[in-house]
Amino acid sequence: MISNPEQDLPLCRHEESLLRRITNRIRRSLELKEIITVTTAEVRSLLKTDRVMIYKFHADDSGKVIAESIYENRLPSLLGLNFPADDIPPTARELFIKSRVRSVVNLDTQEIGQSHLQELENGETISEDIRYRAVDPCHVEYLSAMGVKSSVVAPIIYQDKLWGLLVSHHSESRQISEYELEAVQMVVDQLSVAIAQSTLLTQVRKTAERETIINRIATLLHSLPTIILQPALEAAVAAFDGVGGRLCIRSF
Repeated sequence: MISNPEQDLPLCRHEESLLRRITNRIRRSLELKEIITVTTAEVRSLLKTDRVMIYKFHADDSGKVIAESIYENRLPSLLGLNFPADDIPPTARELFIKSRVRSVVNLDTQEIGQSHLQELENGETISEDIRYRAVDPCHVEYLSAMGVKSSVVAPIIYQDKLWGLLVSHHSESRQISEYELEAVQMVVDQLSVAIAQSTLLTQVRKTAERETIINRIATLLHSLPTIILQPALEAAVAAFDGVGGRLCIRSF
């Protein structure tokens, strides 16, 4: 079907407005939990799909759904569920990391489309159209078991590692446009920035917390006529939520 630019213009303006709102919300907040919750709802509104979720990987390559937005219970909730590492094969992980590949699946047409953002060999940025091929039967079975007929997946990269995935599921067949895929890419790019900001904020807070603890114990020690170590030890154990502590003094 040939697209009519004049008919598509109002839709593009609506999507651009939603996209601006998503990026503005990400930039205004440093709290990652708030950012990802808002992002799933806004992306679902952007794509008009039944479920959008953010899936975060653990160190052992398994993963957990940490944020989710569902339309009128059209699909069951996956929030908080953990999935094994072999749900995503190593070859797919390599494409996510090295090529920043975005994938779309349509079970009615039995096709999977992939769009690479970078060259696999040299990492150079490219602008590739969605290329379709027959979808693997295992992938069909996997999505069908969840009641999904079409999906969109984009990797979330942080410090050149696969931090997670932004996933859209729909219970009906759906084609995704190049414009929508690029909009999703802009969102995951902003999420990478948000993760960096949140990580830095967490580090700053931990440093401030450590300094507060050190200052509290130092004040306690110097407020006494003579240095009595037991109160300081008890304060240190309480500050670090410990169950006990031991102070060893080396004699020279």
